[in-house]
Amino acid sequence: MSIVIIDPTTSGASGDLLIASLLDSDKEVYRTEFCQLFQNLLVEYDPDFKVEWSSVKKQGIYGTQIQTSAKIKFSPQEMRKIMEKLSNELKLSSESYKIAYNALTFLIDAERKVHGQIDQSEDPHFHELALIDTVFDVIGFVYLWEKAGYLDSEVNILPIAVGGGLIKIAHGTVSVPTPATNEIIRQGGLIIKGGLIDGELLTPTGAALLASLNPTPHNHLPLMSVNKIGRSFGTRDYKKGTLMCLQIIQGSKPSTLIEEEINILETNVDDVDGETLGYLFDILFKRKLVLDLSIHNTITKKNRPGFLIRAIVDPLKTFEVTTVLTRELGTLGVRILPGFRHIVPRKQTSHDIKIMDGKETIQIKRGFIDSELISEKIEYEDLKRIAQEKGVPLREIRKRVLSDINKLDEDNA
Repeated sequence: MSIVIIDPTTSGASGDLLIASLLDSDKEVYRTEFCQLFQNLLVEYDPDFKVEWSSVKKQGIYGTQIQTSAKIKFSPQEMRKIMEKLSNELKLSSESYKIAYNALTFLIDAERKVHGQIDQSEDPHFHELALIDTVFDVIGFVYLWEKAGYLDSEVNILPIAVGGGLIKIAHGTVSVPTPATNEIIRQGGLIIKGGLIDGELLTPTGAALLASLNPTPHNHLPLMSVNKIGRSFGTRDYKKGTLMCLQIIQGSKPSTLIEEEINILETNVDDVDGETLGYLFDILFKRKLVLDLSIHNTITKKNRPGFLIRAIVDPLKTFEVTTVLTRELGTLGVRILPGFRHIVPRKQTSHDIKIMDGKETIQIKRGFIDSELISEKIEYEDLKRIAQEKGVPLREIRKRVLSDINKLDEDNA
């Protein structure tokens, strides 16, 4: 299975950095053809538009750099019309256009939110993003993304460096990330980190493009083989010793199993009753804080019988789960073990099943490795609800549902 890793952990991200990384993994002649193509397309809208690429060496490392220049400003609606026309001229797929459309939507919605514009029909005013090079960043990126064959790839992203300090924008001096960038980070669910320098590393356009890919965040590279690497540099130079290099890495995963980054939280308790442990289950699962939770009998220090509480959690929820464990159990410490897990891809389908004198909707969860069915489970909450409503033992309901599901599968085969 193809996988693409975007690594902005030192560089942050902008439109030109993302484009340059994709170009860097291809031949030099193609980089020139790409720049000529888009310059010819966009001079129709801005006669001063130029785009050039160059191979640069920073601190002994080679990468590709993109530079653009433009003068004429456009409204968001004008930019959307230009994007649509360019997409048709470039014969982009509907998937690529959707990425571009979503990226521009992130930018427009962020400006509306920051400026308090409730009316969705009102066109927000772009300041730094009004030039044609914003259109170039969005359309140029999706064009290369499709040409590279990444539309069907699994996309992962490492934490995004955003920079820090203060910068001047049209509204005055603001902190980094800027208000618009922060809003896109929030809307797109991006994972960020401060640093590595004082300055803007993550731009609104870079954030919007990353968010439109809906990537899966990771702290580390997953298990994979590497096929291609693209490296890019921005036009600004920072303090010596800090290599601001964006990488896009394409490779293959060894199987169709899904790899997830997890934390395992553990704590021992010897003075907690059964009701408290049951209540802990209710809290953690109802709030959707844990991926799994188990309790094991054990012998603690001083030969006391006790329990080992083990929770598997999304790394982003580690602090929240730790807080619940300490507050509810009174434990004074929680061990955190970082790791990974492989899970089987699953599909959930809805079925209408005739039960006794009525029809009920049942959710079925099936797990597959490639096309092989590995597991098939009925949603427990559906079984419980029907059993209680009909006054029939749960195991009888399960038998009837499985029988009907198997018959439906045979009829549809």
